[in-house]
Amino acid sequence: MRGESRTPAVVNQLAQWLREATLCRIRSSISTVGFQVQGQVRQMKCGCAPQVVSFLGLLVAASAIASSQDGDSPAEEDSSKFSSLPSHAVIGGIKFVGLHRITGATAMSRLSSHSGEEFNVARIAADVHVLSRAGWFQDVFVQAVPAVPKLESAGSPQAVQLQFHVQEYPYLTTVAFTGSKLLSQQQITKLLADNKLSPQVGAPSDPLRLHRAALAIQSELAAAGHPEGQAFVRQEKLPGQKTKVEFQIRDGPRLPVTQVNFSGDPRISGKILRKQMRQVAPDAWFSGLRNKNIYTPEKVDEDRVNLITYLHNHGFPQARVGASQVTVVNAFSNPSSRWRFRPIQPGLTVSLPVDSGDLYSFGPPEISAPLQQRLTAIKKENPLSHDLSPGHPFSAHAVESLRRDLETRLRRNVYRRKGTGDYRLRATSTFDYTTHIATVHFDLDPTPPYTVRLLDFRGNQRFPDKYIRRRIPLSEGQPLDEYAIEAGLSRLARTGYFQPFKKEDVEIKTHEADHSADVIIHLREKGKQRIAFSGGRQQFGSTIGIAYTVFNLLGLDEFLSTEFDGGPESLQLAIGFAKEGFLGSRGTLALSAFDTFLRPRLTPGVQGPFQRSQSQGINVGWNYAASNGDVIGLNFGLSRSVTEYTLNQPPTTAYSQPIDLQSKTSIHSLGLGWAHDAGAQNIQLTSSVSGGWLGGSENLLKAKTEYGHIYPDELFNHRNSWAFRTTISGAGSYKGDMPLYARFFSGDDLVRGLRPGELGPYQTFATVSPTGATTYSAVPTGANLLAASNLEYRVPLTHTIEAATFLDAGSGFLLQNWLGPTRPNLIQSTNGLFHSTTGFELRWTLPILGAPVRINYSFNLLRLNRTLLQQDGSSTHLHDPLGALGWGLGPLF
Repeated sequence: MRGESRTPAVVNQLAQWLREATLCRIRSSISTVGFQVQGQVRQMKCGCAPQVVSFLGLLVAASAIASSQDGDSPAEEDSSKFSSLPSHAVIGGIKFVGLHRITGATAMSRLSSHSGEEFNVARIAADVHVLSRAGWFQDVFVQAVPAVPKLESAGSPQAVQLQFHVQEYPYLTTVAFTGSKLLSQQQITKLLADNKLSPQVGAPSDPLRLHRAALAIQSELAAAGHPEGQAFVRQEKLPGQKTKVEFQIRDGPRLPVTQVNFSGDPRISGKILRKQMRQVAPDAWFSGLRNKNIYTPEKVDEDRVNLITYLHNHGFPQARVGASQVTVVNAFSNPSSRWRFRPIQPGLTVSLPVDSGDLYSFGPPEISAPLQQRLTAIKKENPLSHDLSPGHPFSAHAVESLRRDLETRLRRNVYRRKGTGDYRLRATSTFDYTTHIATVHFDLDPTPPYTVRLLDFRGNQRFPDKYIRRRIPLSEGQPLDEYAIEAGLSRLARTGYFQPFKKEDVEIKTHEADHSADVIIHLREKGKQRIAFSGGRQQFGSTIGIAYTVFNLLGLDEFLSTEFDGGPESLQLAIGFAKEGFLGSRGTLALSAFDTFLRPRLTPGVQGPFQRSQSQGINVGWNYAASNGDVIGLNFGLSRSVTEYTLNQPPTTAYSQPIDLQSKTSIHSLGLGWAHDAGAQNIQLTSSVSGGWLGGSENLLKAKTEYGHIYPDELFNHRNSWAFRTTISGAGSYKGDMPLYARFFSGDDLVRGLRPGELGPYQTFATVSPTGATTYSAVPTGANLLAASNLEYRVPLTHTIEAATFLDAGSGFLLQNWLGPTRPNLIQSTNGLFHSTTGFELRWTLPILGAPVRINYSFNLLRLNRTLLQQDGSSTHLHDPLGALGWGLGPLF
């Protein structure tokens, strides 16, 4: 027998088992003629005294204890408690003992064991663990007893009944928060609701959940500058298995951080190190209003990371920063204000031990022969960055930036040739302790890439996985590509429905057994609603617009949008519907209806070429994702436009009133486009045709080409960047007259500093006064061919503020052959005139709206400044402003 082989160990452990009064009850199930002992698995928070059983039961129990103390696993321990059960026992029934409010069906739904299944100790132990973690019971244990108290027939499995003995938590009837003058009841309720820790009245009062709620309140007090704040949980038992909970809160004194010190051997001045403290910075401007003088362990840990990063990037690769030490000191509330009495208030002094280690400089970098050969093939003879030049202080960021830059070049070359070559690199840094020289060796990574086994998204409550997967060019079974993940997350962030992603939001778990990886992406949704703002100086005056988009309002995973864009001279309303993945494909179906009203005044004091224009119509669009970065679009539109003119006639005896002319145009158009979005590179090609076999009275051809690219500046560790955009647009009539509204009255939207219409040529415009006098003036006539380029150098100042210097240039043409029979009296000297401006721009991304506000000031380098002689002998002076202040909402490009 199994017990006989362990008899010496049983005897030795028996005395110890009898002496220990805190051991849990352990019963083993032994079935003999006229004798029964029950087996038990228990999940408890306290011990209980053993019961008196027969000597045979003591031997079995002591044997189980001895085996567990010899290093057996919990599963083996649970198995030993039921070791006396016959083999292949069957669960004959499951019973719950001790239930009051929770129904048996509810408790049964948490179990993985069922009647009729084979008795499995590991599964039963897991069920006990699940029940104990449900937050319903103080104590859970299970007993296995024979289902029929008689000897079983030979060969038939013994049936046992599982009895889960539970003790329920008392039910919560009332929750109160008392004692805090800093946090109101509404603030505490919202805090616990946001952290999903709100105590639920009518639910079991789980002490662990209540303790977590108290810790959340204490953390909120610490974040408000009260690190000694406390929250105590007091429970009052009521009759009927009920309880009343009161959170007694003590705010404690407000203890702002008054000073940050650095001990040890920093080898860098404390002033420089304090600049790296971005969360706890009492010397920062308006630190009290910005909560920079508040201490929390989380803030200090984040600043510790900033300090270590700074030291590693400035010549100290072995630098270490220890845990913070906080001391309560007495400090004046405002020492500089001595003209009146200021009481002494307590504060905190934070001290951080810093050990910078030795200063290392770069030595000559090394590139392996295979890598050098590949770089030479893509015409990069000297790919090394200036920051890695010998003699420069060691910088881990410079090494990583160069490695990623080389990888990006190789990756682009591989994808350009549509190959499958490896482009992953490895940078190895070695440090010479005698010369303090750091040598960096770059080589191709010989290890094969990991294969994506699982791609999981967490935190998406409103957006389904298919919506996110369409924007991330990575799937299960493909090689792990971090660049594809970065590009996909950038696309998600640009949708406006998610918070900006951070490095810690992407979790990669590797499995060396099969060389695979699980990619877990944590999402933070802003909500299924999005508000976008736009505005600035447009074709027909300054406008400001707002667009509201909601997702899945109809339950079809659709987007419904409304847009309002208006100003003194224009107004546009639009309603749209878009469905991604239409009919299970990679295409997107979009429907929109719009109404546009224009009444332009292109030059102050001078009426435009038409009095007013109003258009209504609908568009149906289909976009198909041809690849991860390419989209092909097809669009069909129906619209109707009414344009009004006013013609003044000289006074006569017969008729002296102005003549109002009205032109009605129906438009049936078909458009085709292609867009390529590769993150730093953007290309758009669109063209459309109206009239002809499509019908309608407008017969136009339109085309537009736009190319944009952002180049990181290698001289500043890719922090700054160069941005370039060029645009070419054209429109012409192939039958009949070209409507005035189809011309381009561009200005500040392409070349900053120009007013609407100034990028194109001018025409002579005649106005007849009521007295019969004809006055000639020069007004912008619009263009049907435009070309413009923008060059910027962008410098991020903070996380939300960016400065840029720019150089814009462009020209507009009005080609008479593209206009049809009716042509304006064009001033030829202004047709195709080249314009160029330069200046600086400041951009601030609004914290809530997420839209950048642009303010720029530009200087005209090549400006129009000439006097023209009119038909009546009068002269007109045309001149662009020498300098102009501009603004805008949303990015220019």
